[in-house]
Amino acid sequence: MRVFRFLHVCAAGLVAVFLTGAAPSRAERTAPKTAAAKAAPARTSINWRAIVAGEAEAKKKGKPALYFFTADWCGPCHLLEDQVFAVPDVAAQVEKDFVPIVVQDRMRETGRNAPEMLALADRYGLRGFPTLVVSRPKLATNVTLEGWEGRGAAVEFLRSGKKRFLDVEKKPGVKK
Repeated sequence: MRVFRFLHVCAAGLVAVFLTGAAPSRAERTAPKTAAAKAAPARTSINWRAIVAGEAEAKKKGKPALYFFTADWCGPCHLLEDQVFAVPDVAAQVEKDFVPIVVQDRMRETGRNAPEMLALADRYGLRGFPTLVVSRPKLATNVTLEGWEGRGAAVEFLRSGKKRFLDVEKKPGVKK
């Protein structure tokens, strides 16, 4: 008899929870799913350019490029995106000082990388992910931040990277 009363009380409680729970409205259930509604939230507020388009823009505007060497499987790359690039004032500084170019490693996913990714990795001596490189398209002279040393180091690199690169670029023997 006690078991019956216990089940009766539990069933009544579950019915109450289901009746008072927030269910989607009819409009929400029947609304068409848009691409924006399905898309995952952005990890970064920077408008990253593809390699070819970004290099053309950097040449046209005369700004140094910020190459972000990254990979989907790279945990420290995601930390850099979440803790640095997603910060609005840092993102604004990056957009102001550089033409941001994402260089995506796809070796694990597809078994190969794009020729332009391989050329950049070779030019800048890529050794791991994440790597940030400030340079101009087709120029080997650069300033680099390799790996994840924390938010502070990344932000400092981004804040000083343009000036440091321009100082290096001014040295005798550096071709523009």
